[in-house]
Amino acid sequence: MELFKIYERYIYSICYSYTQNEQDSLDIVQEIYMKVFKNISSFDEDRPFRPWIRRITVNTCLNFKRNIKSNVISLNYEYASGLCLKDTIVSDYNLEEEVQKKELKKIIKNGLINLPSNYRMVIALRYFDDLSYLEISELLNRPLGSIKTDLYRAKAILKKQLENDMEV
Repeated sequence: MELFKIYERYIYSICYSYTQNEQDSLDIVQEIYMKVFKNISSFDEDRPFRPWIRRITVNTCLNFKRNIKSNVISLNYEYASGLCLKDTIVSDYNLEEEVQKKELKKIIKNGLINLPSNYRMVIALRYFDDLSYLEISELLNRPLGSIKTDLYRAKAILKKQLENDMEV
């Protein structure tokens, strides 16, 4: 039971990033708890627990997405790495800088939202959850080359969108 409390926020944040819905996320968290409880005997104690529970969480979320055919992934929350699209606090408050940061945040957020869901997912896992290419490949059960290609294409699309938005 204490184990669930330790990982509750972590699991919920991953679920919410996939569903962008509080109730669906809570339902998935409960499903994950049942899977962990049922399969805890298969956990190899010589390996770290966090990646094991992350795999269960992501797989459960992916199954949920497949079942509802949703293409939405939220990039609005603070990821495990601490990165988010929120403005950073600066020591010398400058209104003009603050406005520019908010505008840039909006442009980046729109660029990410406009990416196809498979590109959005690999971008989120790589840059917000700080996973390696190999970890993403294993997590999504896709070839490493496909992950690299998706990341390259996603960055190219984002770069083009950002360049266009910055010119305006």
